[in-house]
Amino acid sequence: MKSTFDNVAPFIQTDKDANMFALRDAMNETGYLFFRGLLPAEDVLAVRHEVLQLCSEAGWLDPSRAIDEGIAAPGQEPLKEGMPEYMEVYRKVLKLPSFHDFPTHPLLMNIARQLIDGEVLVHPRRIGRITFPHFESAATPPHQDHFYIRGAVETYSCWIPLGDCPMELGGLAVEPGSHQQGFLEHSVASSGVGGKGVPVDENETQWHSSDFAAGDALFFHAYTIHKALPNKTNDRLRISTDNRYQHEGDAIDPGALKPHFNLQ
Repeated sequence: MKSTFDNVAPFIQTDKDANMFALRDAMNETGYLFFRGLLPAEDVLAVRHEVLQLCSEAGWLDPSRAIDEGIAAPGQEPLKEGMPEYMEVYRKVLKLPSFHDFPTHPLLMNIARQLIDGEVLVHPRRIGRITFPHFESAATPPHQDHFYIRGAVETYSCWIPLGDCPMELGGLAVEPGSHQQGFLEHSVASSGVGGKGVPVDENETQWHSSDFAAGDALFFHAYTIHKALPNKTNDRLRISTDNRYQHEGDAIDPGALKPHFNLQ
């Protein structure tokens, strides 16, 4: 059995100054675009600070360390989506203006416009994740976003960690070219976030992933198979955002127009 990182190759880096034809060609080939330094790090870290401030107020962070380090409090039990204590804090995260506005950053919208032929709709269902250490079973299993998004097939997700995210902290991994298989049955039950996945032979599948720095961004197609790597650090929280872009006039599932988990 291979270890978590044995079958992971580095992302193919995308030139953030490439024209729309080059971006679309790359997306069609690999199913993803990975940008180094697409956003100013300070813009990302500002949102990170506000999210971690809420985590600190909830008692999740070590009070002896700086908030922006994101160090879990000693003895803090790991939490995940669906748990009442987690959802109480997550509701507040979704109401942060900085978090809500983040996916409309001009530099993200610029990439989305080049991928999408027409006016771009950013899904109102903003998504964030706070991933605790010592909770590997909660990692999101291999899946396609279309299983959860529905609506237009030509929808693109953008995953961005709020802060530096080495692979051991639990970044995202994609299976290059997997979008070309079309929509797959999600027949695998999982204890991880989302709960459903596609059958994947982890010993044979070649994943792409990399360490992320603050400001890096990953766009991928709704059919691209991807998963979360487990947070293998001793005490750090991984904070990330996950947002979707599509053509304004295309079909959209009503759920994508509501807050995540319908948290008001």
